[in-house]
Amino acid sequence: MRSAFKHPQLYSDTIRFHKCYWLAHQNLPKAFRLTTGEQILREITACLGCVAAANFVNKADPEARRAGARNLMLMRERLEVIRAFLILAWEMRAVSHHTLADLNGRLDELGKQATRWQQWFERGAG
Repeated sequence: MRSAFKHPQLYSDTIRFHKCYWLAHQNLPKAFRLTTGEQILREITACLGCVAAANFVNKADPEARRAGARNLMLMRERLEVIRAFLILAWEMRAVSHHTLADLNGRLDELGKQATRWQQWFERGAG
C-alpha cells in the first residue's frame, strides 16, 4: 500500500512564489498584467502541476521515476520561461529592480530544489 500523499517542500515553496508574484501582479500596468502577467500566472500554475505529478508517481517503479524526472525537467523549463517574462517586465519598467531581484532569487531556489529532486528520481530509475 502506498503511503499517505504529502506535498514536498518544492510544492510549498512554489505556492509561496505564486503568492509573492501575485502581489507584484496586482501592480502591473493593465495591458502588461492582462497579457504577459497572465501568462506568468499560467506558468506558475503549470509548475504546481508538475510538482504534484512528480510527487504522485510510484517511486519504486523505474519507469514512473523517469516520468517524475521528466515532470521536474518540464518545471525547470517553465521556471526559465517565467524568468524571461519577468526580465521583460523589468525592461519595460513594469516591475522594479527590487521586485525582479526578489522573484529571481525565489526562482533560483525553486530551480535548485527541482534539480536536486530530478536527480534523485534519475538515480533510482537506473
